[in-house]
Amino acid sequence: MEEHNMVKTVKYLISVVLSIATVASCSFLEEESPARYSGKDIYGTEAALETAITGCYAQLRTSTGLTSTTMHEFLFPASGVVHFGGPKSRLSDGQLRWTMLLSFAQYSTSPQGYNLFKNFYATIQLCNRLIYELPSSPVDQHYKDQIEGEARFLRAVSYFYLVRQWGNIPMHLEPAQSLSDANGKRVDFWLVYDQIIDDLKWAEANVRSYDEQFAINAKSSGRICNYAATAMLSTVYVTIGSLLAHPDDNFWVGVTPDFSKHGIETAEKAYKAAKEAALAVLDESKSPFRLEENYADLFRWTDLSDFESLERIFVIPNTSEVDGSTLAGASLPAYINGTSLFQNYGRIRPTRWYFQKWCETYGGTMGSGNAANIFVKCDDPRLDAALIYNKYVSNQTSPLNCYPNAASIYITSNEYKQCMPYWKKYLDPRYDATNGYADLYVMRLAEVYLNAAEACAYLGEKTEAVGYVNKLLARARGTESTQPADWDAADFNTNEELITRIFWERCFELGGEGHEYYDTHRFGATWLSENIAKPHNAFLYLPEQDDFTASGKTVDGYRSSHFGQPKYGDHQIYPEAVADVRKGLICAFPRDELTYNTALSPSDQNPSEVFWQ
Repeated sequence: MEEHNMVKTVKYLISVVLSIATVASCSFLEEESPARYSGKDIYGTEAALETAITGCYAQLRTSTGLTSTTMHEFLFPASGVVHFGGPKSRLSDGQLRWTMLLSFAQYSTSPQGYNLFKNFYATIQLCNRLIYELPSSPVDQHYKDQIEGEARFLRAVSYFYLVRQWGNIPMHLEPAQSLSDANGKRVDFWLVYDQIIDDLKWAEANVRSYDEQFAINAKSSGRICNYAATAMLSTVYVTIGSLLAHPDDNFWVGVTPDFSKHGIETAEKAYKAAKEAALAVLDESKSPFRLEENYADLFRWTDLSDFESLERIFVIPNTSEVDGSTLAGASLPAYINGTSLFQNYGRIRPTRWYFQKWCETYGGTMGSGNAANIFVKCDDPRLDAALIYNKYVSNQTSPLNCYPNAASIYITSNEYKQCMPYWKKYLDPRYDATNGYADLYVMRLAEVYLNAAEACAYLGEKTEAVGYVNKLLARARGTESTQPADWDAADFNTNEELITRIFWERCFELGGEGHEYYDTHRFGATWLSENIAKPHNAFLYLPEQDDFTASGKTVDGYRSSHFGQPKYGDHQIYPEAVADVRKGLICAFPRDELTYNTALSPSDQNPSEVFWQ
């Protein structure tokens, strides 16, 4: 009980600071202040610097930030492996939004897309302001360099999200002093990546070590250490490598990406850099990070150790007291575990296809009766840790059915409870009409193992690549299961085949943690069509998705309920033609930004070959 209270107290105090910092910094362009303050006035003490950098972190956890449904509900279903609530959801325009996401992207008119856009630039503005004012602060230079390293890390992360979603974007490296300063031309995406790498390398060299950071800040605070920058670099390099490895049908038109500033002229060089960065983080003689022994403990949320795990590289902390995350309410079923919270939407869901793919890969067991032709479980222990499926406990007398279950393959009543599994990762046992305490892992060590594996696979080092994956599989199965079984390098005929298999391992290991959209969009249109669109669409036409007869009436099945109502056009399943899929590799640039940014005009929209409306 003391540990629970300690976690609660620490996270509450952090949240208060975050909220105060956010409120104090979010109106920087709304009115002209009659007073002028220098960095010496505002950033004159170490405590002031700590508050300022905490405010930069705070912006990422706002209602349109990394833990919001703005991303998880209104962007990530465009990945093909996460499902939106569906056309019959409580949203008045739910089918329109789902139709948009079935194009693999957000439209230029998407309010959620523009909210994300603004949130990341608000974070960048806060970071730029802090970096700009630090030279005039009288605080010790070494201390200021440490704070600047964190600000540069957060700026890099913000630009990384922006460039992956929109390609060419405006880039600001100094704080806007007026509305006109906030305007700017879109710059080539590789120049944005250059700046991301510059900032992360600066952070790598200057941010505090793990022990130094947490001697000053609570271990559950979400503050990063220097090796977090190295870890993020491994993901940035993997992303660049995958882009350069598939240049012919990727999102750019009429240009040749130039990453030569950092010596990355080819995909091979990008993957070599990714491997080097990943191995630095995996070096246990120097790096502070370690895999959690038990996968399920990552999502236990009961012990103090759960919030101090050495697998946590960069997390967004959550609390019920102040400005909590909406992920629990958006992903969990109503009245879960008998709670009083009936507002849970359960709209952020793993697809049926995702569940069947996982079971097919790792020792699936077929059902009986109506479920005789589908998998209903598998021997990978991570499935039970990550998903709510088959049945779940609510405030009802008996458990409620949940896919896959013989009684819920055909949607006979309450389709949202029955139609798909739920994510379980944000279920805090203390959760009851609150936001709970489950944090968001923006990055954890398992991702770095997968980065190393993908890099080695591209470089033709299959045995080494498989070794990194097997490290995760051994942790997953523990001592009680034979699945997920180790991979054998001899089973993979090509590097591309191994990379695709590693992609799916990312989906199973990291599912529901916010990586799906970015991982499905970086390998090019042909890959996305062959590995996501076509097999997912084919899955929709298996018998269990069909309409069925009940009490002498034809009832909409899963496909008709969620993919088959053409009210808003023909895009009711994912596009398969490479030219169409290519239009979803990045999102249409936000229309409002083209309107309000005086340095831009409607002609600055992405080329018509690479965006939907």
